[in-house]
Amino acid sequence: MGFTSKNTKKADNSARTTVVAAGTTLNGDVKLSDNFHLDGVMEGKLTSEGDVTIGSSGRYTGDVSAKRVLVSGILDGKVDADRLEIVASGQVSGEIKVRELVIESGGQFIGASQVKKHDTPQLRSVDESSALTSDAKPSNDWENKTA
Repeated sequence: MGFTSKNTKKADNSARTTVVAAGTTLNGDVKLSDNFHLDGVMEGKLTSEGDVTIGSSGRYTGDVSAKRVLVSGILDGKVDADRLEIVASGQVSGEIKVRELVIESGGQFIGASQVKKHDTPQLRSVDESSALTSDAKPSNDWENKTA
């Protein structure tokens, strides 16, 4: 059988990995709470709370949403992830929306990219109504104490 999964969590609660083996074709939508590894061919929508790996013999067409996506094979579609890594043998074409993009020498990316904002505190603009006007004199405690 080409579709396998580790059904038990390890004692340390590390993530499980679902594998689609080479020679297997999968069509449809897949939603996972753990990692996914593709060595076969898949078409559809893939959503994972963990990492998605497209192996060197893997071919994926469709939308991918995951924490991290690592491509050694071919991915054609949309990617929404925190991190996308395209290794030397990897090819990605389509639209990507990621926080981090890594392309090794020899890796290929053709398409449009958008950078997600990092989870950092938002800077607030100064309220203009509380800003000093040009005819108002700022108070200077140092001048008041020395006078």
